[in-house]
Amino acid sequence: MFANIKNYIKIYFQKFLSYFVILFCFLFFPGFLLFASLDVYFENNAENLKQTKLIEMNSVLEYLNKYSNNKRYFHFLLSKIAEYAQKSSNPKDYLAKNISNIKAKYPDKVQFIVWDNKGKVINELSDRAKYNYILIKLYEGLNEVTRVIKLDSSSKIGDIESIKKNLKMLRTFLGKIFIPENLKIPLKSGFNAGPFLVESGHGLTYVWFKINEKISFLCFLSDDLIMDCSGLENITNSLNKRNFDFIAGYSLSPDYEKPVTNFPAHYTSNIAMALSTFENAGDNISESDKALVRMSMPQPSVRTFCYLPKTDGAWDFKYNRNIWFGILFSGLLLIYCFFGFWFVYKRHFFSIRWKLTILFLFANLAPIFIIGIIGKDYLENQRLTLKNEIVSDLEKSVRELEARYRSKLDDYSIRINTTVNEVFKEIGNKTIEKKEINRLKSLYDEFSASELYIIASNSDMIDSKRDAVKMKMPTDYMTYFGRAVLAFSNNKPAVQNVKQNDNQNQGEIGKEGKKENQQEQETTKKTQNQTQKKSYSDMVKKENTSYIDSFLKNLGTVSDFNVGDIGRIYYSYTFGDRNNYNNNYLFLIFWDKEPLENSFLKDNYKTLYNNFSDADFFIRSELSNSFYGSEKLRAFSNSILDKNSEITEKNNGYIKIDNKNYIFVSLNGSILKNWTLLAVYPEDHINKEINLIIVKIIAGILISILLTIIIIHILSLQFLKPISSLREATLAIDKRNFSYRISSGDKDEFGHLNQVFNRVIEGLGDFEVARIVQESLFPGNEFNIENFKIYGKSVVLTTLGGDYYDCFKINDEYQGIVIGKVSGRGIPAGLKMAMAKSVIITASEELKLDPAGLTSRLNNMFYTIKDDNTKYMMTFQYFVLNIKDGHFKYTNAGHCFPVLVDNQSKTAKYIDYSAFPLGMGKEYFCENKEFYLKAGQSLILYTDAIVKAKNDNGRELGNEKFLASLPEFYNETPEIYYNSIFELVYKKWSSKQEDDITLIIVNR
Repeated sequence: MFANIKNYIKIYFQKFLSYFVILFCFLFFPGFLLFASLDVYFENNAENLKQTKLIEMNSVLEYLNKYSNNKRYFHFLLSKIAEYAQKSSNPKDYLAKNISNIKAKYPDKVQFIVWDNKGKVINELSDRAKYNYILIKLYEGLNEVTRVIKLDSSSKIGDIESIKKNLKMLRTFLGKIFIPENLKIPLKSGFNAGPFLVESGHGLTYVWFKINEKISFLCFLSDDLIMDCSGLENITNSLNKRNFDFIAGYSLSPDYEKPVTNFPAHYTSNIAMALSTFENAGDNISESDKALVRMSMPQPSVRTFCYLPKTDGAWDFKYNRNIWFGILFSGLLLIYCFFGFWFVYKRHFFSIRWKLTILFLFANLAPIFIIGIIGKDYLENQRLTLKNEIVSDLEKSVRELEARYRSKLDDYSIRINTTVNEVFKEIGNKTIEKKEINRLKSLYDEFSASELYIIASNSDMIDSKRDAVKMKMPTDYMTYFGRAVLAFSNNKPAVQNVKQNDNQNQGEIGKEGKKENQQEQETTKKTQNQTQKKSYSDMVKKENTSYIDSFLKNLGTVSDFNVGDIGRIYYSYTFGDRNNYNNNYLFLIFWDKEPLENSFLKDNYKTLYNNFSDADFFIRSELSNSFYGSEKLRAFSNSILDKNSEITEKNNGYIKIDNKNYIFVSLNGSILKNWTLLAVYPEDHINKEINLIIVKIIAGILISILLTIIIIHILSLQFLKPISSLREATLAIDKRNFSYRISSGDKDEFGHLNQVFNRVIEGLGDFEVARIVQESLFPGNEFNIENFKIYGKSVVLTTLGGDYYDCFKINDEYQGIVIGKVSGRGIPAGLKMAMAKSVIITASEELKLDPAGLTSRLNNMFYTIKDDNTKYMMTFQYFVLNIKDGHFKYTNAGHCFPVLVDNQSKTAKYIDYSAFPLGMGKEYFCENKEFYLKAGQSLILYTDAIVKAKNDNGRELGNEKFLASLPEFYNETPEIYYNSIFELVYKKWSSKQEDDITLIIVNR
């Protein structure tokens, strides 16, 4: 009875086990695989969506943070007003409109002072017009500050003459805490720019100014206006009007949890919790089931944030995963029901071959699902990679266009220098004649210049040529500048001290305001004349010498012109004796930057299409209304390029034009600095490449399924016997029984394999013979020659190696010693080694006594047999030993440096000479070197496998450790010395041999 119960339990356990295996293989495991794959898929989708949104939110936060400080905001606002006023055809009306708007928005918090292009106060736009004289002086000071800072931003404002001279007046007008160095602040760039503190009274404590060619203005701002967040509020409202998916906002101290901006009431609790977490824990990203929030702290009392409600169904990856799992798993159960009914209930015939095929295909579900999951991520990454490549290539095309522009300027330099050098040879140190002047002036028309000047060292304007606009302007500017440059290059004072007639009174503002208008005009005129002269004498002052020095370094090249505030390109050259500081003339050519760049882009912008025929390009000037490129991009250029100029120097993304998606890149020029470029590329081209990849993936899956079916059909045939034959053949090879042969069998794949295996066995037999032959080429291990004991040995890693050593008698007085290594292993390396030995053996005694000659002959042999399929090279050393006195003559062709070991001093050193390895080139040069081996010294020759031996940590033995160990293991018996070195390398240091090694010990 007990036995029956035991059998009963055994039967049911076997049934349970079989059912469990079936359920596991066909239900549990596929279900787990499907669930895990869907989980990864939808979670990755949600994570990718999150990262994309966080990047967008971070861009908005950066923009908010940039103007979270009202100093930065008003600097940005006033700078834009000044910029557009300068570009406007009627700057006065444009500025009047904007001043009116600002005063209406901020009543009693701002005041303006406005000057025209000549520095005259525009009374109707100015709040303190009654101080006309002081305002003119103020303009002169600010104008000179702007000019000096453009020349050198490190200049000291307090040293500027007009500021130093009128400091008391400026402090009385602006405020007693006015610091001259603060005048730099509005002229700076980036986060350091803005209004500066002056405390001028009337509650207006900050000042900002901008001096331009057409119109200039100064703005007083109140303290409470600077301290509040009106700018941040304006920026936030502007961003939220753009209908982003997220809401931008900010909060202030002490109620950080309550947004200041308009915020939907049903989101209030979520944003309050996020801001509280940020305040207490410092986490700048808060995520819940309802929202994603990114926050930052641009100011100690300000918190900015972007709030994204999770309204998109893609956020809930668990819900999506469960829905799709239920659908797909139900479909799998329906398939099981169909096959169960068809094959179990109906019991239709189904061959074992096809059963195996279906089982193998079912087993392939795992890799197919994995390919599907990985494939999606791969395609997304590939799409991003293709986009980045296109963005990079588009940017590269722009930089190539700029390189063309730079090449054009360089070509100008070369061509102008040709004429200028010819003139220089003609006049030398002599006075320039009319003929040479005309030759130089011909360059004006040849290169379409805007100005040309020839200035003498005594400040005389020898000659000039200018366009119609500049003909109306005085040449004093260039005269004084030329004199300053020549004086500096000749180490002389630039100008004589000019006696200043300063008629301005340093009294109180009220007194100055009562001066007669006529006296003001006369004083202003004198001051302007003197300021112009002094501005160029200032160029050779200590703080400006670096500028002139930089100018002189650009002689003979076409470069940017950095004097003044007009963008120009210039070429300069000095005539005279430069070596002896006796330059007589300065030659200058100028081009207006904008027309020159316009001309270049008009002729060359189409070269952008060379690499991207399907792309469209649009180029726009920041200084004018000039543009080039695709007309269809003109409508989209303003929004994209303006966004680019406001936030970053380079921007990219996607835009839609005529219902087609494009990738766009916008960037500011680095050489063409005043130009911004927009390039677009059809997204369809990327989609085509992605679709092609999808087709390849699907084709790969289908081919995999097809191959599985074919392989199962082939493997289901009789294959056990051929496999058994192959196993017996491998055992025979292991026993080195190379006479064993497999019967050919059927004329099928296995039969062909048997034939191939037989040929392999036959080849291995030949390989064994080659090994025996190679071993016979080695001369032996031990050699005793009068006062010398030599021991050498080569240990081959595989059957055939590429190491070679030899020791042979040349005549009664000389012995030859050779060591070398052919790259690679196997039969080719062995053949090269044998060929090298044959060359040495057949060499004449005279050649054997000349290591360099013999080495060159070997190189010729290796180079002669070298072709595309035979690229082996050989490192080689050959020593000729005089056995009478221990004199060595040798050469080294790229082999490891020999080591000379002195037992008495316990030192070892490398003999560091080496030429190129053999076979590297047809022309070969090496030379003979000499040294003596004294009694008690050893010469160690070796291959690189010794110093490259690695320990378990992957660290090589190295030359230094190997060299340091040689004196320690010295033994007068070279074989013992050899064994000690070998034990050090392959027992104490490395546990395995990874290459052929050869070591030769020569003891005296």
